[in-house]
Amino acid sequence: MTLNTRIAMLILLLAGALLAGCGGRVDGDPEGDTPAPETVDPAELEADVEVEPVAPAAEVLPWTPVIEAVPAEEFNATLRAAAQAVEAGQLLTPDVPALPAESDEAAPPGPGAGALELYLGVLATDPSQAKAVAGVDAIVDLLLVQGRAALAEGRVDEGQRIERVIARASPQHEGLASYRQAIEAAIRAQALVRRGEARFAAGRIFKPEGKGAVMAFREALQAYPDFIPANDGLTRLQADHLNRALSAAQEGDYAGSERLQADAARIVPASPALQDMAARIVELRQARTEQLLEQGHAAVDALDLELAAGRLAQAERVSLQARGLDALSERIELARHYGRFRPGQVFRETLAAGGEGPEMVVLPHGEYLMGSPEDEAGRQDNEGPRHAVVFQRGLAMARNETTVAEFAQFVEATGYRSLATRRGRSTVYDERGGAMSEHSGVDWRRDHAGNPAGPTLPVVHVAFEDAEAYVAWLSAQTGGRYRLPSEAEFEYALRGGRTEAYAWGDGAPTRVMGNLTGDGDQSRLKRRWSNAIPGYSDGHWGPAPVRSYPAEPLGTFDLVGNVSEWVQDCWHDSYRRAPADGTAWVNPGCEERVIRGASWASTLDRARSAYRQSASATTTHARLGLRVVRDL
Repeated sequence: MTLNTRIAMLILLLAGALLAGCGGRVDGDPEGDTPAPETVDPAELEADVEVEPVAPAAEVLPWTPVIEAVPAEEFNATLRAAAQAVEAGQLLTPDVPALPAESDEAAPPGPGAGALELYLGVLATDPSQAKAVAGVDAIVDLLLVQGRAALAEGRVDEGQRIERVIARASPQHEGLASYRQAIEAAIRAQALVRRGEARFAAGRIFKPEGKGAVMAFREALQAYPDFIPANDGLTRLQADHLNRALSAAQEGDYAGSERLQADAARIVPASPALQDMAARIVELRQARTEQLLEQGHAAVDALDLELAAGRLAQAERVSLQARGLDALSERIELARHYGRFRPGQVFRETLAAGGEGPEMVVLPHGEYLMGSPEDEAGRQDNEGPRHAVVFQRGLAMARNETTVAEFAQFVEATGYRSLATRRGRSTVYDERGGAMSEHSGVDWRRDHAGNPAGPTLPVVHVAFEDAEAYVAWLSAQTGGRYRLPSEAEFEYALRGGRTEAYAWGDGAPTRVMGNLTGDGDQSRLKRRWSNAIPGYSDGHWGPAPVRSYPAEPLGTFDLVGNVSEWVQDCWHDSYRRAPADGTAWVNPGCEERVIRGASWASTLDRARSAYRQSASATTTHARLGLRVVRDL
């Protein structure tokens, strides 16, 4: 379009504008003859949700400025005023509400003229005035920017008014056609946003499929990309879901919170708000998890395992990761089997009278086959039937036999008099005769030969009742439950997980395992065993100080030899009806008890793990001692 053509068209426009400003019009140019943008009837979009209709474009009033032709001598002043108005941001003359005709009030002073009107006033006199033409073009460009911003923000009526201004001021502007298309898109987007709001209010977010509020807002964005009210609608929808997700998490409904977060992610995927709220909820859940775990650990410390398991279950429902859960679970599981202890732990307990009790080692819970198979060499009938024994809990066993020093501590604290002390005699090994014989003046303070016993030797010459008195004292001194081991516990510890005949495997030992009868052993008077283990020499004739030989698999010493030991059980000729849980098999008032384990004077077949023998509860001799266990 040439400059002369633009000027001619502008003159026609100005003439119409001037007449319109005076309430008149140009023949053949009816008021509002510029085609209005096409409106969208919301009823056509959807009939199932009532939406407030959008005002049609025809209702937008035309722009009717009052433009006075500027005398030529005032051009420069008017152009300067127009430039100042542009700089001040006053592109158009502000509307001033008119007073009623009958009002006696004085009209308020009118606002300054807008830049566009000033430029058009100059052009009304001189359509070729270049500065005014350039000024009009620049203002139209600014108005287009403002109009698109208004449309994007949902101020469609304002965008339509700007279209009226541009249509009057520069009807052939190259950006007008696309701007009118933008208005049409904004009108449709506005209707879709209202639809989305109505669905939101009705609680229809995603369903029915394709007709929820989210879909309406997304369709609005398809109609007008970056339509702010549509984005705001989605943001508010997501914020509603996120706030409810937070409330659900605060109330402990974590499954509900996760569902709401998942729905929020469907509304605006990967939004900062979504990520921030997710992080906040994770922190909330982790804080709650840590609180529950702390309570769970405290419950384990108090051995309230039911409470601890409950706190763990709660923490598992709250937590999003396993950190800390496994540790509490393991502690609960350990406490179920070991109380405040752990497998393999070695400990001593303080005695109320002073000093410490025997050193104990925690044996693991588990199961094994008790007794011997029918084809085992040397097997006796009382070692069967072979049967499974299951220990649901671990136990602590003294690492060595009770020593002379430990038993002396008990006697000194209580004044206890053992059965041998009261009887004044016990059975010793008479080296001169090479046999066991009863000697007077022998009790727990004497060794196998009747000589004063060293403090680290295993105590012998003790009856079953003496052993029972000692463990009762330990229990009273420590607050723990000390007792003699059951027969099943002794064999379980002796086997140490092995199934062969001996604790070291099958056949005679190939190295020194403990204090047994070897052909290399000899007494002080050079006596030797007649039925000894070939090629075996452990260096002792009689009991050895405890722990003289290597530790056994479960951390004990001298279960395989040294002295035989009392256990809790009454004697039974077989294992028929024997307990399967590892407890002692006791009948009230029984007089025959069980002795377990080989001694320094036992033949090889008696060192088998399944070997057992009966003895009167009043028995005392140089080959029999005791070892204690403690319940956990």
